[in-house]
Amino acid sequence: MAGRQGPETQVNTQREIAARAAEGGRHLQQLEDTRANATEDEQSEDFDRDDDESSSRPTSETPSTPQWPPAGFTDSDSLSPTEAQQFICHGAANFFGHYDQVPHAIKGHYRFFATCGKHTDQLTDRAILSNETYKSASLRLTGGRNVIEPWETLDQPCIVFSFGRLPGTGTLNSWISSSGSLLPVVTVDSKVKSKKPSLIRILERMRVLEDGLEEDGDLLYKSLYGLLISDPEKRSKPHYAMELQISDLITVLSHSDWINFSYMENHVVAQFFISENEAERHRFFLQTLLSIELYLRIHSPEHQEWAKRKLLPQIPPKIAWDLALAQRWLDNIAIERPKTSSSQSSISFTLANKERQKDVLRSFGWALKWPGMREVEYILEEQDARERAVEDRSADAMSWFSGVILPGRSMSFLLMNSLIDGDRDTERKLNALTHLYPNSGFQYRANTYWSWECVVGKVLGAARGVRQVAGWIGPCLASPDLHRTEVARVVQRQLTQHHTVKDVDTTHIRSHPLGMADQSYPVEDYDILYPDMDNLCNNIRIERLAFTESKRQSENSGRKDLPDNFDASLVFAIGGSSVPIPLTYDIFFVTAYPCKYGPHVLFYDYGFRVVNVSKLLGIERWGNYERGAKVEDGFDYNDVKEVLLVEAFGNPDNEVFARAWCARWGLSAVVAEIYTTCIACAIREAYAACVSVVILTEARGNEEFEEAEQAKGERGRSRSAAGRSRR
Repeated sequence: MAGRQGPETQVNTQREIAARAAEGGRHLQQLEDTRANATEDEQSEDFDRDDDESSSRPTSETPSTPQWPPAGFTDSDSLSPTEAQQFICHGAANFFGHYDQVPHAIKGHYRFFATCGKHTDQLTDRAILSNETYKSASLRLTGGRNVIEPWETLDQPCIVFSFGRLPGTGTLNSWISSSGSLLPVVTVDSKVKSKKPSLIRILERMRVLEDGLEEDGDLLYKSLYGLLISDPEKRSKPHYAMELQISDLITVLSHSDWINFSYMENHVVAQFFISENEAERHRFFLQTLLSIELYLRIHSPEHQEWAKRKLLPQIPPKIAWDLALAQRWLDNIAIERPKTSSSQSSISFTLANKERQKDVLRSFGWALKWPGMREVEYILEEQDARERAVEDRSADAMSWFSGVILPGRSMSFLLMNSLIDGDRDTERKLNALTHLYPNSGFQYRANTYWSWECVVGKVLGAARGVRQVAGWIGPCLASPDLHRTEVARVVQRQLTQHHTVKDVDTTHIRSHPLGMADQSYPVEDYDILYPDMDNLCNNIRIERLAFTESKRQSENSGRKDLPDNFDASLVFAIGGSSVPIPLTYDIFFVTAYPCKYGPHVLFYDYGFRVVNVSKLLGIERWGNYERGAKVEDGFDYNDVKEVLLVEAFGNPDNEVFARAWCARWGLSAVVAEIYTTCIACAIREAYAACVSVVILTEARGNEEFEEAEQAKGERGRSRSAAGRSRR
C-alpha cells in the first residue's frame, strides 16, 4: 500500500511498522509467553463463552448512527494516532498470522495459524458446536477438556477451529493452516523391539491399568520390564526413574513394525481390535498397552509438570498418535476378564459411553433431517433380539459407539457411517463412503449430503434449508444424474495458491484498519461503505445439480465396490436461460470474523470493485484466479491488488450462484453477513487471507439449533411409532 510519510517521520514510522510486524507475525513461542499469566481455567471460560450462541454475533452496543467524519472533524482534518485508534480501530476486526517450526523436522517445515481479534474476545468465526462430543474431533496432548488455541492440538489443521459459522465455510485459521506442513515430516525408526507376551497377559495388564499405575516403584518396574520391554542397564543401573522408563517406552514404540496411527488409513481404530487376523489383533493390543504405559507415566504425579510441558511438544508424530489412542481407550473402554479355551481366547469390552454416543447420533440425524430417522431410532433402542447390536454392524460403527475415535476428519465420517448402518433402507449401497476421500457425498432418497471438504457441499451450503453439522452439509438438492442411493466422489482440482512464511508474517500489516503506520491520519483517506439493498437480483434460481462421469476413473477400473468419480456442475435458470456452472476447483470459503461498533471506515488503499451478483457472468479471470500450469513468470497468487465485492443479497440462490462462480474460476472468498461483519472489515480480511473475492449476504438463523429444539418432541413420538410399526 502507498504510505503517507515525509522524511521527518520516517524513523518513527519504521519503528511502528516493526512493532506491528512483531505483533502480527510473531513466532508461537513469543505469543505463548505473552499469555503465560493466563490460567487454563480463565482460558476455558473464554472458550465456553465462544460456545454460547449469543457470542457468535456482535453485541447490541453498536452505535445507531455511525458517521464519518467523526463529530468535530472535517474532511480536511487529520487524526492523531490516539484519535485514529478511537475512531477507526475501535471494534474493528484484527487479523494476525503465526508460524512455528515443526519439531525435529528439517529447516523449512512450518505450521501456520491465524487468530482474529483479542484473546478474550467474545466473538468468533467458528461454528457453534452443539454437542461436547463434537469437540473430541480435536485433542490436546497436554490434557484439558477444551481446545483453547489452534496450535495446541495433534490434529492439524485443528478441526475445532476449522468449521465456519456459515454452512460450507471454514475459518481464517483453517484456510491459513492448510498451507503449512500438515503431514508428519519426522521419521523415527528404532531397532529395539518389545517382548512378546501372550494376548491373555496383555489384556490382564490393560485391565490393571484401568485403575492407574502401581504406586510401589519396585512393582511398577517389574510390571514393565518383566512383561513388556527390556532394561538395557538392568545389571548396572536399573531404570527405576520415571523419565528413564518414559525414554525406554518411546524407543520401543519408535520401531517401524508398529501401526502408524498418524496415517489416515489407520484412523478407524476398530478395524484392528475386531480384526479376524489374530496376529494383527495381537500386535494392536500390545501396541495399545505400551502406549497406555507411556501415557500414564507422562501424566503421572511423579512426572513433574515442567518436564511434561517440555516433553510433549518434542514427541515425534507417530508416538504422539499412540498417546492419543491411549487416552481415547482409557476414557471409553473397559476390558472384561478374557475367556479362554483350548484353541483361542475371546475378548469382551464394556463400552462406557455407548449411550452418550447414541444420543449424539440421534441429534445428528434429526439436525440433518435424515429421511430414515424412524428406522434409526428403532435400531438404536436395541429392543429386538433379532437385530445385531449397533456397534457390531461395521468397523466404523464399532469405532463410533466405543468412543475410540482418533482426532481429525475421520470423526465426521464415523458418525455419518454409523447413521447409515442404522438405516437398513440404505441397503449397504453407501458402504464406500470413507474419510480417505473427503471430496465425497451421497444421494439418499430425495436428498444429497456432502462432506465439508467437498466443493459441492461448500457451494450448496448457502442454499435455503441447508445446515452444517459435525462436518456434514445437508440436506441438499437431489440430482437426477445419481441413483436413489449412491455415493459420489467429486473430481475437484487443487489450488496452486499456498501461503508462505512471509505471507503469514505480514498478515496484520497487510490488513490493518489504519493502513500504513503514520504520525497522522487524514480523515479524507477513509470512508464508510454501505451495501446497496435497493437493487436486489431476483432472476437467478437453481435449476438442477448435475453430474457426469469423469474421465479420471483409473482407480475404479474393474472395482464394482468403488464409487464412480464425477464432474459436478450446478445449472441455474437466469433470465429464462439455463446456465451451467462447473464446480471445478477445491476452493475455500472463509466466514468473515464479526466486528463491533460498525460499520467501520476503510482506508483508501484497500482496492475493491462492487458488482451485483447478476453481473458475475460477465466477469472472467478475476484477480488471483487459478491459472494452473499457465502461470505467468513472477505471478504471485497472494498479491491481492483489488477485491471483487459481490452483493448477493435477497434469494439464497444468489449466494449459491456466487459461490459456484468462485468454484468455476478457482477463487477462494470471504463470505460476510453484513449485519455481523461490516464491509470494511470483510475487505480487510480478504487482504489478510490473500483472496480477491468477498461475497456479501444477509444474516441467516442458526437452523441447527432450531431443528434440535423442534426435534425433541418428535424423537419420543417417532420411537413409539417405530416400535408399534415393528410389532
